[in-house]
Amino acid sequence: MREDKTANSEPVIERVFVYGTLLEGFRNHKRYLEGRINRITPARTYGLLYHLPQGYPALLRGDGTVDGEVVEPVDAKLLKALDRLEGYSQWRNNNLYVRELRNILTEDGEEVPCWIYVYTNERYAKEKGILVPDGNWRKFMERRKKHIGSIWPWKLC
Repeated sequence: MREDKTANSEPVIERVFVYGTLLEGFRNHKRYLEGRINRITPARTYGLLYHLPQGYPALLRGDGTVDGEVVEPVDAKLLKALDRLEGYSQWRNNNLYVRELRNILTEDGEEVPCWIYVYTNERYAKEKGILVPDGNWRKFMERRKKHIGSIWPWKLC
């Protein structure tokens, strides 16, 4: 972590913890991160994870664990692009997600400061979303794909 501050007095953190469509192998990883980062570290944080009807996950504050990846380095330009993707602006009150600084536990047991996006509409996530009980969206999507694949041919009849 660099100790510099940006013009708006945010600390310059060059890591982001991702847990959904920005994970390696998913659509937004290729679109936003591929070729722009050079390190991916498996990691986990605390919270509850819900799969939303829109097809992406929502991390809420909570006592569970959520698996993901720490991606780095994330420069100011890339962070701004991720903010747009996540519907976040530090100058707005009605954000889809808020970006906050959190210590994340890597698979090696190291705690590293990272930016993380936390979903703002807890009620919507809990009422319309599907709880991802083990906090692993990658595994959730793999199980979902297998399930949908197993029933898909029958829908055609």
